[in-house]
Amino acid sequence: MASLQQVDEDAIPAKALELLSQTTYACSSISEPLATRPGNYVYRGILSQPLTGQDGVVATSVIIKYSIDLKSTNKEGSTVDAKRCAFEEVLFKAVAEFSPKISDTAVIRAPRIHLYDHERNIQVLEDLTNTTGFKMMLFSSDGDKLIPESSRRNIGRYLGSWLRSFHTWASAPQQATLRGKILSDDPMRKLKLRISYNSFLGVLENYPELLEGHRELLETIRNAKAKEFEKPATDADEDWGLIHGDLWCGNILIPTTGWQEPTAQGKPNELFMIDWEYAQFGHRSYDIGHIVGDLCERIIYNKADTALPVLEGFVEGYGQLSDEMAFRVAIHVGVHAINWHKRRPKKGPWVASPEAIVAGLAVTRDFVIKGWEKDKAFFEGTLLASLFTAK
Repeated sequence: MASLQQVDEDAIPAKALELLSQTTYACSSISEPLATRPGNYVYRGILSQPLTGQDGVVATSVIIKYSIDLKSTNKEGSTVDAKRCAFEEVLFKAVAEFSPKISDTAVIRAPRIHLYDHERNIQVLEDLTNTTGFKMMLFSSDGDKLIPESSRRNIGRYLGSWLRSFHTWASAPQQATLRGKILSDDPMRKLKLRISYNSFLGVLENYPELLEGHRELLETIRNAKAKEFEKPATDADEDWGLIHGDLWCGNILIPTTGWQEPTAQGKPNELFMIDWEYAQFGHRSYDIGHIVGDLCERIIYNKADTALPVLEGFVEGYGQLSDEMAFRVAIHVGVHAINWHKRRPKKGPWVASPEAIVAGLAVTRDFVIKGWEKDKAFFEGTLLASLFTAK
């Protein structure tokens, strides 16, 4: 394996083109990276020969995901990576066929995977052309025109209904093969723990006044939640199982033409759920709390009130939650929104004043504490009130 320092990033696009050159997905050119993280690169490739899919749609481009094996100090690393690849291959093919009936006006699905070559660490996926991030559109200056106020709650409701359907589908007997490949010792579980429950106290330590009188309890909560990440993947039940793992508005694509109700020519609106690389075994509250937390942080720190009907619609669409689930979601929402502090733009003007940031961190800290204490009355009138009233 190569170390990160040994990787010549300028040579990676040519290598990806070379690996695909003798396949159906040979490309004449490749874009600048669409996204990167250590050892992983995403590009758009222009096909040398257009392809006609089963639905008759002609594709002239594809999405290429290429990974570099980075040298690991863990002797088990290559074995874990191989098992993770085997899981992802089955997962990506399965979710590409998962498109539940949500409504007559909306279809939600994952991208189709064309090629998964785990020996050469390259994937080719459907290029969802003429789409953009739901986050980008919802909070843009044209957001009111592209996503009318009357449609925001409906979109949230469709997303919530889809997630409930996904969690149910993932637990069905037909997905036994997929569940059998889920790892307990999954690097993505370790990453999710590191950037969530093992990070939020570090944020609050920047503001000692927010920890005063609360540190011991918050440490107890952190330790208990960290322990949950050791739960074996074989211990699945109605609340534990396969989760998306990174469900937020930036991983939902929407057509660049915006949302139409009623739909044009009877064709339903489409939404696409992308970036399944973080899929893992976990508590379903992690998925619910991730997207609700994403919407909450935009309301709290960005004053983006356009997110509120989406949030409330999402909870309504997911359906009734037990109090236990609602409290778990509230804790995860708080942790996610506290960790916004690490994700916020580090350059340019602050998106919120220092006073607003402290106030927001106090609110989200209390979501964690009151969720842990199961203080249902506290959540009345808060952004999370709908968690306890969903039917």
